[in-house]
Amino acid sequence: MTVSRGHMIRNIIGVLALTVILFTVCHSSYAAPMTKIDGETIKGIIVSHIEKNMPWPKGSVRIEFEAGISGVTLPGNEITCRVVNNRKEDYIGYSMFTVRFYNKGVFVKKQAARVKMEVLKGVVVSSKFLSKDTRIEPDDIMLVNKWFNRIPSNVITNIDDVIGRTLRTNVKLNTEITRSMLQNTPVVKKGELVRIVLQKGPLKISTVGLSKQNGETGDLIRITNISSKKIIYARVVGDSIVSVEY
Repeated sequence: MTVSRGHMIRNIIGVLALTVILFTVCHSSYAAPMTKIDGETIKGIIVSHIEKNMPWPKGSVRIEFEAGISGVTLPGNEITCRVVNNRKEDYIGYSMFTVRFYNKGVFVKKQAARVKMEVLKGVVVSSKFLSKDTRIEPDDIMLVNKWFNRIPSNVITNIDDVIGRTLRTNVKLNTEITRSMLQNTPVVKKGELVRIVLQKGPLKISTVGLSKQNGETGDLIRITNISSKKIIYARVVGDSIVSVEY
């Protein structure tokens, strides 16, 4: 029986097509599973990491992503992840976080994101106009919340750090009070009478003097001795008390 050439070619094509179909079906049946994780989920992973590790109270941090995050497609269906950041991360300002993905404990891919973190803190502000040399009392100030992406060394967030200190300058209403605006309240004031204590061993003598300048405890200031009219240097040791050692 003679088979035509055309019939033979058709048979070969049919066999090849069947082979391709069978290969595709088998390959699909045994293809490795894949896991898709979208960008929003990755953002959530990073936010959870920040909230878990930050030193700030929960709810006091505002987190912004500088750009959109692409999703990832990962081989396998037993996916775990770990967030990696700077070892000295202080969780304020700008920082880079990287999510590392693993399948059955084996690293497969990573996705990085640049994040801006702002912290809400109360800062001390004036509740009224305050003139220079005012000794600050509790009703002179109040706390107002403010967002920071860094906390300056000059900022004051605790009212107790302000009360009882003296202003170096005039301060308007609702003005933030910083450390550079303050000085300790002098215990000896310029133009006031002070008691001068002269001590040498067990011998102790006291007299009266007139302060030529303000002074805090430990300061060495100029004093006019009332009895001798001479200017001496004495160390402030208490309220309106100075000491001279011979």
